[in-house]
Order: sequence, then structure tokens, then C-alpha cells
Amino acid sequence: MKASPGRILIVAAGAAILASSALAIAVIGGPGDQRLARMDLRRTQDLERVQDEIERYGERHNRLPPDLAALVAQPGVALDVVDPQTAAPYRYLPGAGGTYRLCARFDTDSGQRDAARRSESELDDDWRHPRGEFCFDGDASDALQE
Repeated sequence: MKASPGRILIVAAGAAILASSALAIAVIGGPGDQRLARMDLRRTQDLERVQDEIERYGERHNRLPPDLAALVAQPGVALDVVDPQTAAPYRYLPGAGGTYRLCARFDTDSGQRDAARRSESELDDDWRHPRGEFCFDGDASDALQE
């Protein structure tokens, strides 16, 4: 039995669709990978908001907040200071001279994720992170009055 040209075309089109789908999943990851990447993006956005509020606190009080609870307790301040997936608190480590660290646990390596997407990151370079526990260094010394 000889295959008709239409049947061959349908099989070829199906194979092309399967191949392109497999390639897309390999490059950008499956739904689970995308969810992990979205959670990490949310974590960095949370930390960026915390950083902004630390600087505002420094401008108002001429010192760093002692902890995240003091930062959140300010009137009119609404911050997410816990991991959206695990509910573990983000870590804040105030240092000397207006320096501090903000830490979180990440599920993905932002550099590998960006390379896999072959595009620029949604993150500023300052918020790139490896997989696992990572701390970002902050400096609010300009916000503190001398």
C-alpha cells in the first residue's frame, strides 16, 4: 500500500510540531521550571521593595532598621518579608556604616535561566542570583545623615 502525499505531509507536520515543542521545553523549561522562575522573580521583587524601604527608614531615622519587623511596623508600610512559597522569613543582616545584607533561598540560577531563554533577564544585574541560599549586599549609607 502506497502512502498518499497528503498523509506524508500530515505525518511530517506532526513530527515538526512534536520536535518544536520538545525544543521549546528544553530551552525555556516546562511548566514546573517556569513556576520556579516566577517564584524567584517574586522573591527578588520583594527584596527590592525591602531595600527601598530600608533606605527610606534610614532617611527618616538616620540609622538602619534593627530588623524586618521594625521596618514592617512603620505606618503605611506594606512589605512581603516572607518567602511566598515556603513562608520562611527573608533574612536581613544590618551591618556597620549603613551596609546590610538581604538573603533568600532561590530555586533557580538566574544566569542559567537567562541563558536558556536566550534573552535579557527581567532582573536588574544587581539581583542576579545562584540557586540556593544567597545574600545581596546593600548600602544605605547615602540615606543616613552624617
